[in-house]
Amino acid sequence: MSAAYDPAGRLTYCYTALLELCDALEAVADELPQVPDSDQCRLLAQRLEDLLAEAHRQEEQLLLPMLARSDRPEFRQLARRLRREHEIDAQTALELRDTLLDLARNRFPRSPDATGYMFRSFFESLRRHVEAEQDMIALLSQIPDPPGALH
Repeated sequence: MSAAYDPAGRLTYCYTALLELCDALEAVADELPQVPDSDQCRLLAQRLEDLLAEAHRQEEQLLLPMLARSDRPEFRQLARRLRREHEIDAQTALELRDTLLDLARNRFPRSPDATGYMFRSFFESLRRHVEAEQDMIALLSQIPDPPGALH
């Protein structure tokens, strides 16, 4: 691993970008039932998939090992739960990506109200997820390593 690689900094960047993506998705949802900008929908579809995958990779390299190596069983259980949440988030993001691409083609696969609800459910959940993980990182960084722990 390169000395220039900063996992915490990369994860912070991902969280900032995810929150910005949530803001952009909220703007699209707010435009409904008007047809949103096609180019913006295509860009968001691509960014959503790429950015969520990158954030999950970074969390699995930094946050989940911090939880998994804890001597506290509830932290290890939390690591397992977060892995399951990543799978659910990834599946939901695929559905949202497909909806964004449909909107880019000026098609509504479901009613504008249902589409807006789908967007809002996703970005509100993602915002809570990011905030909770930021809190976990802050708390975990304050816990001293047990004697003899390896990094």
